Amino acid sequence: MTNLKLALADEDFKHVWGAYPRERAAEALAHTSLDLVCGRRDRASFQVMLQAAEAFTLAVTDNPAFSWQGDIPGLRLAVRWTDDGPALQSEMNLIGLVEDDDRLWRADTLLADEAAEVAAGFVQPVWVEIAIPADAAPGLRRGRVEVWEHRLFSAEELVGALEFSVEIKAVTLPEPRAYRLWLDLWQHLSNLARKHEVKLWSDEHFAVLEPYTAALAALGQKAITCVVSEIPWSGQGCCQVTNYPSNYYEYSLVSVARDAAGAWRYDFSVLDRYIELCFAHGIDGEIEVLGLCNIWRFEEYGFGGVAADCPEALRVRYRDETTGSYRYMDTCADLTAYVQSLEAHFAARGWLERVRVTADEPADPERYAAVLDWLGEIAPGLRLKSAFNHAAFLVEFADRVEDFVPLLNCLVEEYEVVRRRLESGRGRLSYYVCCAPDYPNNWLASPLVESRLLMWLVLWSGVHGFLRWDFTAWPERPREQAWWRWKTGDTHFVLPGNNGRPLLTLRYKALQRGIQDYELARQLQDRHPQAEAILTEIRTQLLRLPDWRDLYATGQPPADLYSQSHEDYDKARRRLLEELAALPG
Repeated sequence: MTNLKLALADEDFKHVWGAYPRERAAEALAHTSLDLVCGRRDRASFQVMLQAAEAFTLAVTDNPAFSWQGDIPGLRLAVRWTDDGPALQSEMNLIGLVEDDDRLWRADTLLADEAAEVAAGFVQPVWVEIAIPADAAPGLRRGRVEVWEHRLFSAEELVGALEFSVEIKAVTLPEPRAYRLWLDLWQHLSNLARKHEVKLWSDEHFAVLEPYTAALAALGQKAITCVVSEIPWSGQGCCQVTNYPSNYYEYSLVSVARDAAGAWRYDFSVLDRYIELCFAHGIDGEIEVLGLCNIWRFEEYGFGGVAADCPEALRVRYRDETTGSYRYMDTCADLTAYVQSLEAHFAARGWLERVRVTADEPADPERYAAVLDWLGEIAPGLRLKSAFNHAAFLVEFADRVEDFVPLLNCLVEEYEVVRRRLESGRGRLSYYVCCAPDYPNNWLASPLVESRLLMWLVLWSGVHGFLRWDFTAWPERPREQAWWRWKTGDTHFVLPGNNGRPLLTLRYKALQRGIQDYELARQLQDRHPQAEAILTEIRTQLLRLPDWRDLYATGQPPADLYSQSHEDYDKARRRLLEELAALPG
């Protein structure tokens, strides 16, 4: 084969293709060996990079793969263990590149395809992941990635190999359901039905929800997103976007009917089914109810309230069984009865303590206060939670909301309010990022290590967790055009697979790694007498600032504020594993 180049890259490497400095592209082909360290119930991950002067096919399984071009070289990757130990399970995924806002293509999607056509000169990345079981013996394991070549019906020949080692430490990560970081990635269930072309709330829809729920559970997800009124975000304002029409409407998990006698009937069966699906996967910390508080309004487009006498713009659809028509509740009395029925249902199921009625970025303090007054009067058992993107709300509503989640820059600005609340022991506090702040973030353009830094910030700030509005909030054609009105990557951590399952991304993997870093740090705090000194050293290594609260104070670029080097985050993780492994017992 003509001028075949092979290399290994770390798990946080993000290949970029397009109008980019030539020396940056050369980074992808710089290393031919890697030494990895991990714990048990863990994973060892890296990337393989391939480039040739001629086109070729690349297979990442043992199945045959012929090219539509006919007689061109065919390559196959295989992981082989070169020591005497038992083979560890490994999996490979071709990495797909996604067009970003700047029209560069960045590596992101872990594809389900078994083979790909690779163009001449293109650098193709491949994800390699080795699962380390909970009962793995500590010690050094050695392996290599082999590259086999054939043409049509010729016998394969070994044309290259890349060496790697995995040192397994006697440290065991907990099961994800036992993770302590309070992870809250919002679920967009209606969007899943649309993209997988199944009927809303059907058995086929729930068959699709199963693997997505499992993907959330693998991250240690704690919260269940339950929409209980129609389109509470008003489609994220999708009616305003005309250059890329996309459907962002989310529909209620509860169906309502009114019989001929005027009595209301509330059907909670779909709501219960989704909650129980999440429970079965270990996602059982919180039932996050959206659609009762801070309904997004776009009045100029007709997206306001229905009941003029209600302080909130709830849209509750019901079937009038007398006429057979569908209508919307248009009195506050009917909406009040609906909210009270929800409270009673959650209480009857024994779930009320876990329920949080959540507001997403309230902007009008008077309106928000009026809605809180209304909910407190009609359904006092419903606890409140809010994601605030105005720092003043932290001060004004700190005593009225059980759990609150400030935007990261608001957390920094009003940290003393947060600190006092943490010291009080009341409620749960997390923080979030979304279309802002610019850094650190989980966008396609963000360095992958920023997802790890975000989890370190949970530790340093002392809050309980991390929230993001996106998991599957895709635009119309996410695998062809992932950008929409926000930065590419802001809407999702996974993509819809053609087989009804999620395609994971490098950003999902980086978030998972950051969560694991956090869990190891918490183990260190529990068990090591010098934990705080060690964690202070790590903070000094990762931050270029004396205090993480100066993150937005200096106006410096991100590279001057914190490390963007995989080596520094890997060194921090190695330190955690080494210190924990050295402890007695």
